[in-house]
Amino acid sequence: MKKSARGRMAADVLLAVSQKVSASLKVADVAGLILEESTRALGADHASLFLRDGENGRLMLEKAAGFSKDQLDNLRLLGSWEVINEHLLVSKVPLIVNDLHHNKIFRKKVLPFAREHLPIYSFIATPLIKDDAVVGALIVSNEKRPGHSFTRDDERFLKTLSHHVAIALLNAKLYEKLHSLFISTVSSLTKAIDAKDRYTSGHSERVMRYAVEIAAQMGINTQALENVRLAALLHDVGKIGVRESILYKPARLLGYEKRQMNLHPHIGARIVESIDDSEKIVRGILDHHEWFNGSGYPNRLKGTEISLDGRIIAVADTFDALTTNRPYQKRYTGKEALFVIRKGSSTQFDPRAVKAFMISFSKHPDVWKV
Repeated sequence: MKKSARGRMAADVLLAVSQKVSASLKVADVAGLILEESTRALGADHASLFLRDGENGRLMLEKAAGFSKDQLDNLRLLGSWEVINEHLLVSKVPLIVNDLHHNKIFRKKVLPFAREHLPIYSFIATPLIKDDAVVGALIVSNEKRPGHSFTRDDERFLKTLSHHVAIALLNAKLYEKLHSLFISTVSSLTKAIDAKDRYTSGHSERVMRYAVEIAAQMGINTQALENVRLAALLHDVGKIGVRESILYKPARLLGYEKRQMNLHPHIGARIVESIDDSEKIVRGILDHHEWFNGSGYPNRLKGTEISLDGRIIAVADTFDALTTNRPYQKRYTGKEALFVIRKGSSTQFDPRAVKAFMISFSKHPDVWKV
């Protein structure tokens, strides 16, 4: 490939990677994109991404591409290319090896992999550096192929790419850490609310599990699935603003008590609105007591005026309410609850959500075991 053409390709790859990784907040997505683009740009057979472990400081395999399952298992078992990674940690500079078994760095060392385990003949490795610290390593490698050698142009390309990679990966890991902390905090809050009443203990987490199962059966994408999960977990958080004498009354509610209880979706929505980026989950919390025929609360929405999250959570919430013992109601069996929900299709519930629930109930009975 001519130098100018290779330069244009490298520029295109860097732009694509920079745009795509900046838009992603999942480590696995960022890692997969990096491996795909680096192998394609360098015409390589495989690539491996390592990230530094915060506890022991070692570079550990995060993701690899181009290897068979057996080869990937060996890559993990063999200590994740420790000789190469140790060299990168110390030198902080890229390394090109076009004949692994005759290279001066490795010929006197015990290789961390052998040809019968991993068919590696040549590789180019670069450290991922942030604030002068090695936070990971990217290694692109080839099997033995006559006439194919890694070059200094390849090294410069990978070194430039690694700068974008390091920043994107650290941002993604920080997001995942904060997200995990947020989920833990939310779970603790919902458990505290549920635990006040033995009849609703564990309700929010069960509704979350059911809602995610229905949403997955409906084929919604990964991000939308995560929104359903959060909205379902938080769907009853507004009950924190309802008087306990009403919330835990061991009998059916009177009219004025029911009106107070029916405020909890609004209260929950107001609580969650204070969280950054919450607009993606507020509607699920607000709408989960709306009816498909428009006779629900708090806003008497109808059909697709109700958010998809709200329609899904409505089915999940009802299933759990029906299959839980209450002071005024003996719990239904799973099949009995299914018949009730099926009967409410197109009146209380979205027919699509009901259909997904029924398919899942048949295909995955363990999820709906009560």
